[in-house]
Amino acid sequence: MLFCAPPLWAQSPVWRIADGSSVLYLGATVHMLRPGDLPLPGVFDEVYAQSDVLLFEADLGALAQPDVQGLIAQGMVYADGGSLSEHVSESTWQRLERYAVSHGLAPQMLQPLRPSGVFLTLLGIEMMRLGATEEGVDMRLYRQALDDGKPVIGLETIEQHLEYLFSMGEEDPDLFMTQVLDELEVDSAMLDTLIDAWRRGDEAVLYDELVLQLKLEYEPLYRTLVLERNRLWWSQIEALLHSPQTELVLVGAAHLVGPDGLLSRARGLGFTVEAMQ
Repeated sequence: MLFCAPPLWAQSPVWRIADGSSVLYLGATVHMLRPGDLPLPGVFDEVYAQSDVLLFEADLGALAQPDVQGLIAQGMVYADGGSLSEHVSESTWQRLERYAVSHGLAPQMLQPLRPSGVFLTLLGIEMMRLGATEEGVDMRLYRQALDDGKPVIGLETIEQHLEYLFSMGEEDPDLFMTQVLDELEVDSAMLDTLIDAWRRGDEAVLYDELVLQLKLEYEPLYRTLVLERNRLWWSQIEALLHSPQTELVLVGAAHLVGPDGLLSRARGLGFTVEAMQ
């Protein structure tokens, strides 16, 4: 029986979406990688070569401009001079203090930061600790497209992108910071699991690890950062399926998987969805 079994083809983090003869590719990105995670799966080279246009969540080049970086720095702090400890419970602030001290940080550096600022600061430090020092999929392909003269487009404007960024945790700062601290207690084995699932295009594992907990435990953030953006992006992606060009759309893996993901939406509308091998 074993000799009669079909071969097990490895899948990848890229899917082919087709409507008749019109085709585009949806690629799942990871925004930061470790040296050992490189090179990228070869399928990215394959679909890049077949694509005329690349689309990203936002214009990555514009995000790196000094004026935009300045806006991000300003938006991460309380404009009225407030403090984070004024917006969370005493127990949550004490937990933040303990976390900061255990990671060699002065807790007072977190005080002027809004929830989004704390999240991005602590996440950056944790990813550095886990060795994620390399540019991710999106920035690597963005630079390649610029070098090759291929058009690049953002699915949302810089203003929209920053609005989503700054909104993180504003509805319930206390719950958000609790969730952040829970998720930061991640070891390298968990990161290995996520990267492996991403490489294999394992929709079930990616949904369970990246989306489900957020959806169940912090629904407002899920609704804003995932559900709302997926709806806005899909209207653009569906229109691309009627263009004469072949597009490569690159967004975070959390936006592709699960019942509200872009892949599920494409399947539900009758488009052909094939996981690239």
